[in-house]
Amino acid sequence: MTTRVRARIVGRVQGVGFRPTVYRYATQLGLGGYVRNDTQGVTLEVEGDDTNVGAFFNHLTTEPPRQAVIADMKTEVLRAKGYRGFQVVASEPEGDVAVDVSPDLATCDDCLQEIFDPQNRRYGYAFTNCTNCGPRFTIIRDLPYDRDTTSMTGFTMCEPCAREYLDPRDRRFHAQPNACEDCGPRLELNISGGSATTDSPLAKAQELLRRGRVVAIKSLGGYHLACDATSTECVARLRERKQRPHKALAVMFRDLPTLKRFCDVNESEEAELLSVARPIVIVGRKRRGAKLAVNLSPDTNTIGAFLPYTPLHHLLLKDIDALVMTSGNITDDPIISDENELGVLESIVEASLSHNRPIVHKCDDSVLRVINGQRQFSRRARGFAPNPIRIAPASGAPHILAVGGELKNTFCLVRDGNAFLSQHIGDLKEYRAYEFFATEIAALQRLLRIVPEVLAYDLHPGYLSTKFAEKFTALPRVGVQHHHAHIASVMAEHDLHEPVIGVALDGTGYGTDGTIWGGEFLVADRCDFERVAHFKPYPLPGGDKAIEEPWRMAASVLLTEGLGEVTPKLRPIQQMIGAGVNSPSTSSAGRLFDAVAVILGLCDVTTYEAQAAIRLESIADARVRDVYPFQVQTREQPWKLDFGVTLRAIRRDRRRAAAISEISAKFHNTIVAAVLQTCRFLRAQRGLHRVTLSGGVFHNELLLRRTVEALQSRRFEVFTNTAVPPNDGGLALGQAAVAMERIKRRCV
Repeated sequence: MTTRVRARIVGRVQGVGFRPTVYRYATQLGLGGYVRNDTQGVTLEVEGDDTNVGAFFNHLTTEPPRQAVIADMKTEVLRAKGYRGFQVVASEPEGDVAVDVSPDLATCDDCLQEIFDPQNRRYGYAFTNCTNCGPRFTIIRDLPYDRDTTSMTGFTMCEPCAREYLDPRDRRFHAQPNACEDCGPRLELNISGGSATTDSPLAKAQELLRRGRVVAIKSLGGYHLACDATSTECVARLRERKQRPHKALAVMFRDLPTLKRFCDVNESEEAELLSVARPIVIVGRKRRGAKLAVNLSPDTNTIGAFLPYTPLHHLLLKDIDALVMTSGNITDDPIISDENELGVLESIVEASLSHNRPIVHKCDDSVLRVINGQRQFSRRARGFAPNPIRIAPASGAPHILAVGGELKNTFCLVRDGNAFLSQHIGDLKEYRAYEFFATEIAALQRLLRIVPEVLAYDLHPGYLSTKFAEKFTALPRVGVQHHHAHIASVMAEHDLHEPVIGVALDGTGYGTDGTIWGGEFLVADRCDFERVAHFKPYPLPGGDKAIEEPWRMAASVLLTEGLGEVTPKLRPIQQMIGAGVNSPSTSSAGRLFDAVAVILGLCDVTTYEAQAAIRLESIADARVRDVYPFQVQTREQPWKLDFGVTLRAIRRDRRRAAAISEISAKFHNTIVAAVLQTCRFLRAQRGLHRVTLSGGVFHNELLLRRTVEALQSRRFEVFTNTAVPPNDGGLALGQAAVAMERIKRRCV
């Protein structure tokens, strides 16, 4: 019996080899029909024996292309048409866009084999790719995903490349970045203050790196700053020039066996390192016999490690074990992505290895670690953005723009219930980052055909993201409290809707009472929250200055608790607090960690965010399980977690010369115990057993592991961020989820 079926498929089905797979399955089963891309995704028709048609759809749903994601498939049976043969037809560019944009994909094994095969015509070619790998998001200007809507439109394919591109049986069929040495992008080496050359640029860059030079290298989403990762002298030179004295530098290793010679890698970390996203993964550093530069990560015992993800990287590291590959930028500016911006790096590099394929969307490397077998992002960008996260049913869901916070900014666009989180933008206080933020919002709105109907934003009136949202006076706007957004981001990830106990520990968030929150216990759903408990507040002398100079916070804590002698250095702080001058109240957990780090002599002044807390975690002795005393005061609402008695015990231990590694561990254990006790009190009072943990303080692996362990041991169900960062990089998702729920309940 002959059957004809039309299918409309949406999801990540363009740029992932979907049409060649459809063609292969259809021809193998002797079916007629067609397949095409359109703005909704993929439309196809198959006609033939009904058994074979059934087998076709079974193959397509159970064995789709490796990187494809079928979000929905609608089929209809039609009258037989008498198709002869199966065709891949031209894309249909009209209509509302519903297709997802693929992230950039790491080089596949087939392409890797070609670039190292002297007999292959792509031997040594740094821009080799196919439908299974290569640039996607960073080169796309519009949809459907066709060559003329990418930055490859300026490269006309030679005859051999065109044959591959037009042959449905070839793995390069409609691989939009398809090219070779004769027709594609080319490398160029520029010596700072000197000449440019296309004569053996890769070999010359390798030679410069071997000689200890710093070279800017243009990658998928922007420039890296590269130098020899085994040379302490080279790393010190890069740090001095980039004015980055302590913050860890990422290292790209030639391959996994090489990485394992230098670092400890478990199975879960290995899976992330080898994934098609190729993120930076924070792993343990081997000390004995590992000849990495000692100053790569001076504050921790870890290394941000990653593997080559483009042919250029594989070729560059062919005879080099490891290179520092840190973002090509200055301080908190966005990564630079264009040759015209290279002047920004002039004082840092001796040369730049560039190419003439334009980068449409600058996109930094993603950074993550694996904790309790789960992924935790520090930065979500290349390889993951702009993968959507479903936060609501498609039917009736409005288009939403959530603008995120000010630090570690990402924004979020929602269409048909799917939340498209942007790549990492950066700290909006920097002009270039704010400019990137505004232009990328406009670019992604055009690309995804999203016209916002609602805006969501943080309540902080001074955030530049909030000021941006305020410009849209004609649209409904939803203000979302900072810590509610953190908790809602976890709820959105895990499809939670009923009230939960939300524990949000971070450095700074604007509270509904106008003070600075940061050690918060909420009873929350996606629509609203109640602040039920918080860390004891302390003055923040100097405001943001106390974040850069944590000794100020230590002074505030000690003076408030009557533990500090008023020395000449502390007298101005005492006077500032007493007069209420620039000393806002804060319940910040992050600032409490800073204060303890200062008390232990670990960090008076920081050179990067959370440095004091990172040092405090790094020296903690994980074997210690003792706990300091603390108090959860429940007489008044909201409850207060008072660590004054904890600080007194720490001072006593410090005076008796106890090991700071022991003191640090006991402090971490105390925070865990306080979280557990507060959650148990809330369960007894409210009957809630689900706990969500979020906020930047939970980047502390020791704290997170022990908090999850303690809660689970008391039969709580615990949820954490795994799809977005727990830091402010995840706020936009939470804002979008809250806005969606308030619209649903008509609370806007």
